[in-house]
Amino acid sequence: MNIKRLDPWIGYLLIASVGLVGCAPKTNVSTTGNVPAAYSHVYMSVQEIWFNTNATATPDDTTWTKFPLSTPVTFDLATSIEGQLTALTTGLALPLGTYQQVRLIPVDPTATLLSSASALGASNNSEVDYTDSSNQPHTLPLELLNPDKGIGIATSIQVTGTGVNILSSSSSSSSSSSSNSSGSATSSKAFSIAINVNAATDVLPFAYATDANGNNGVSAALLNPHMTAYDASTVGAIQGTLVTSGLNNISMPSTTAVYDIQVSAETLSADGTRHLVVNSAPVRSDGTFTLYPLATSSSSPSSYDLVIHGPAIATVIIKGVTVSVGDPSSSTPANVGTITPRPASSFQVTLDTTNTATLLPAGALVGFYQTLPPASFGATEVPYVIEQKAIDPFTRSFPADWPVKVSSESIDYGTFSSSGSTVSLSTSNPQEGAGTYRVAASAPLFGDGPLTSTTVAANVPLVNSSTNAAIVVPTLTSVTGTTTNGLSVQIGHSNTYDRGYVILSHNGAVVATAALDTILAQGSSTGTLTMGGIPTGTITTTAASTAGTTVATPDNSALYYVSVRVWNSGNPTGTVKREIYPTPLDLRNSSTAVYSLTID
Repeated sequence: MNIKRLDPWIGYLLIASVGLVGCAPKTNVSTTGNVPAAYSHVYMSVQEIWFNTNATATPDDTTWTKFPLSTPVTFDLATSIEGQLTALTTGLALPLGTYQQVRLIPVDPTATLLSSASALGASNNSEVDYTDSSNQPHTLPLELLNPDKGIGIATSIQVTGTGVNILSSSSSSSSSSSSNSSGSATSSKAFSIAINVNAATDVLPFAYATDANGNNGVSAALLNPHMTAYDASTVGAIQGTLVTSGLNNISMPSTTAVYDIQVSAETLSADGTRHLVVNSAPVRSDGTFTLYPLATSSSSPSSYDLVIHGPAIATVIIKGVTVSVGDPSSSTPANVGTITPRPASSFQVTLDTTNTATLLPAGALVGFYQTLPPASFGATEVPYVIEQKAIDPFTRSFPADWPVKVSSESIDYGTFSSSGSTVSLSTSNPQEGAGTYRVAASAPLFGDGPLTSTTVAANVPLVNSSTNAAIVVPTLTSVTGTTTNGLSVQIGHSNTYDRGYVILSHNGAVVATAALDTILAQGSSTGTLTMGGIPTGTITTTAASTAGTTVATPDNSALYYVSVRVWNSGNPTGTVKREIYPTPLDLRNSSTAVYSLTID
């Protein structure tokens, strides 16, 4: 693939404070991660790490504290699923202050192959090697959206010169650290930040053109990161073992060492209407799993509900697993003992994309939910995420190489009692019914969508194994409350390509896409594309100093970066090209805009 710049990195980052030189702490950076069964390798290369004390700073601001690595580093997420840490760099001198953003600058896959990538056997600086549903292997560059602008993560990191630790997290609700008279955190253990990225949802293989036989056989892969940050001095782990000998239909591609079973730690949403996935991990070939990092504290340990799920097993839900502080390599994690899941049949789910007006945003995830019986634990139950799948950002359906299948069985459930003890499980149909799910979507810069009704209704069917119809997922609303229908993209082109998409991204994640085929096929070398449904405006907050007064606080949420992905249908593999544009598209203060670009 060609790429032209006209002007992520994946895993868990661990940033650990180890000392103080003058006024600047020194930090180390390490990684670990999660991959699904089909991935044999997920290679990523990192060249810089940036910090900013301003939560609204854009990538082009001059206020970033930047740390170019002396030598870019490549790592493979598929080899770091044990909850262990892989070092990226040491000794970053981070000045004192409170940092509201971390930004990671990856190396583009099309750049000259790094020696660190070559040494691992990678063909590209960023790459995904996977086996598709037809058991065919693929090696693809992992495409990054506007990599020069990096992948942004909102956080709050306080760097102070007092105490043994000089990094402490002000975003944690609880901490094992004590505080001095000035409120600065101190402790006897180095601080760290864990940045959570799940390759099962954030690496998107897709087919973008037909092959010589008319099949959707020309594949690519895109990184669509959804990162969250944790104070890793207040995180812990959960481990367990599954008995897999009785699972006749379970799959494990010959190129990987994990089953098509994932274990998710979930917690209640802020509004109490559903559970949300905090972290996920695969089940290894020996049946074991390790979930790490999970936020907790020594003074008040957090608890999580585990959802063990996959298309070939009956879902298992374990409530109330209490997590102690510590990493798996140096402490004893909470252990749910040995679980024997029941085998299950599955059915495939598709999305109804016939109504273009109600298509999900390009960066959406679709969640499949089930609810425990109301009398199970003597309290009102709310739905759990049983599966969570990303859509193809261009077709807005599920990726062709990744048919979505969900279990048709009833569910098993129980309560955690003590680490290492066997959990007593009961079996029941969920409230929705066996093989029946509620669905809802989420996407960057959009609020979580409503759950479908428990009663099948016109245009909002449940996912059900007896009907297996294409489902309609409720559309999403911008978190800012406003969207644009007035974005005009003026496009100049050389008539070299006849297929393609324009892509809008924010902090390295997909927000919107639109097809360029009609414009590229026109005889004229110019055309105008109208895009709508893109979040605009500012987020409103209540000023702390003026109770009851609502003020508009600008942030960088409606600031986008633009790229295009184009090819010629006569030779898609040989002509595909990305062009990246340095000028941002600013919709923070306007719901209409004109953006001009040229495709060479």
